[in-house]
Order: sequence, then C-alpha cells, then structure tokens
Amino acid sequence: MTKEAQVAATPPIQKKRKVTVVEVAEAAGVSVSAVSRAFNPEASISRPLREKVFKAAASLNYKPNRLARGIKSRSSLVGILMTDFNNPFYLPILSRFTTEIQKRNCHSLLIHVDGDMDIQEAVELVMEYNVDGLIITSATLPQELVEACHSQNTPVVIFGRDSSENSVTVVSCDNVLAGNMAADMLLDAGYTKPAFVAGPIGTSATIDRQRGFIARLMERGCHQWQVVEGGEFSYDAGYDATLRIFQHTEKPDALFYADDIMACGGMDALRYELGFSVPEQIGVVGVDDIRLAKSRSYNLSTIRQPNEQMIQSTIDALFEHIADSDIPARSITLPCEPVVRGSTQKYPSSS
Repeated sequence: MTKEAQVAATPPIQKKRKVTVVEVAEAAGVSVSAVSRAFNPEASISRPLREKVFKAAASLNYKPNRLARGIKSRSSLVGILMTDFNNPFYLPILSRFTTEIQKRNCHSLLIHVDGDMDIQEAVELVMEYNVDGLIITSATLPQELVEACHSQNTPVVIFGRDSSENSVTVVSCDNVLAGNMAADMLLDAGYTKPAFVAGPIGTSATIDRQRGFIARLMERGCHQWQVVEGGEFSYDAGYDATLRIFQHTEKPDALFYADDIMACGGMDALRYELGFSVPEQIGVVGVDDIRLAKSRSYNLSTIRQPNEQMIQSTIDALFEHIADSDIPARSITLPCEPVVRGSTQKYPSSS
C-alpha cells in the first residue's frame, strides 16, 4: 500500500468533546459555583462537598481550565453578555464598551447567548474564567447567570433595560418617557389612530415604552389606539407585524415601533408591500436613533437614547463595584430626546 493510500485509509482523529463545569455540577448535584470553589484551593468549601465534586469530576474526566485561573490572578477580565448581534443598535455599543474597558487596563470576554440552551454555556464561561465583573446587554435577564455571579461575588451591571432584580445595578434610558415622546410626536403631527408595535414579550423596554405611549395618548384624549406583538427586535419582526396589523378592520394612521430596526422593516412593508406613502398616509416613529435611521431611505423620526452617557455610567458603576463590593446596587435612569425627521408628516425635512 502506498503512503498516499495509507493516509487515505487512516480515519480522521476525532477531537474529544470537553466536559463542562455545568455537567460536573449536574453529576454532583451541586451548583456551578460549588464546582468552581472546589477547584479553587483558596475558596471556602467544606471537605465533604469538595470531595463530592472531585468524585463527579473524575467520573467525567473533567479538567479545570488552568489558563482561566491565570487570567483571574491578573484581575483583568470583564465579561460582556450579548444576545442580539442582528440588531445594529448593539454593535457600536459593543465597540464602545471594549474601548472603555481597555482604557481601564482590562480585557473583554464576549459571551454570546443566542438561545435558552446557551445560558448554561454563559454560566460556564463566567464561572470558569472568574471574570472580575459582568455587563449584561440582554433584552431578557438570564436569572441563572445573575445568581451564579452573586455566588462568586462577581459584580453585575445591566445595560439598557430596567430590572426587578434589585441586587444588581441597572443603567437605562427613561423608556416610559420615550413612549410619552413618541405619542406627542405623532399627535402633534396630526395623526389620530396610532398603534404600538411591541418588541419581545415581557421585556422591560417594551413594557415601559408601551405604557408611556398609551398613557400619553389617553392623557391627550386619544382613545383610538392599538397594540400588535412584534415578538423580537428585528427588521423581519417589524415587517411581519406591520402586515398583520393592516389585516385588521381598524387601520391605524401612525405606528410607533419598539425600536428603530423594527421601524425600518415596518416602513418597507408599508411602502413596498402595502403601497402606503410615509409620512403622508402613515406616520412612523422608532426608538434608538441607529445609523440607519438617519439614512435617506428611512429618514426616521425616533427617540434617541443617551448611549454615550449610558455606556460611561455602566463602566463607572461596574468598576466601582469591583473596587468595593459593599457599594449598594442602584438604578440609573437617563433622559432620552425626540428626533423629528421625515417619517412624521408635520416635519417632512430631514434633521
């Protein structure tokens, strides 16, 4: 047999899948943080519990990550958890976060969660790399991850959303005020039958923006309003929700979308699928003021979040918590501002 034939006949080497700390925790019947403490000689843990973890780890042939421990010894790693890379709002946010973290002589660990199953992987990374602090930008709060961080005294700051979890610091814009402003923008432009296109169900930003929008409509005597579920912050969600709402008997004459990328999808559905003219027949408002909102294609009226101040407040709060674990958690709410452009009929010129 030739050398070439021998090589071709040799089966490829299968790389062994790495056993995770989550699997060890499940096998031992303990928390992920208990596994992390068991492999840390300086951590406080009872001898029976440590031995229980070691026995489970041995049965699974688990090997702790030594590199991760070395990183921890330099106290230089900050985790950033993101769930929505498809939303253009978050890409410049990630860039600014990494820049600000580097200014503090630290490094960033990006944790991408794109489904419920990946929360376990996120917990694995946070536990194994023992990050000094964690920034969460998720629209929904992964409670399991927050609890794991608490068990290790790892500071957590939530960016861009409110939370009922009062043990972590949150930084957000005033989403109720954003809803108020959107209602004023549409009513001032002469629209009388607005609708709200919601984002993910149960997220604080969606709830607060809807609450502020409807409250202001009612205050101003507007009672012909609707709500349609979008399901997520995405172009497709805005497009599809817009098609659905115009299947109803009562047609709106204005739409307030829970964020800008939904509004962009909605505007394209209005113009190219349904044949409406924006803003003459339908007014449109979004939230965020992403770069696409300023483009000639959309010229979108929106509510601008104070991103620079929110990012700086998040970084400052996180490093304060890292320096002093006794600083209490707090809620930091910053004001937003209306940006009127050509998608609302009273102001057809671009700003």
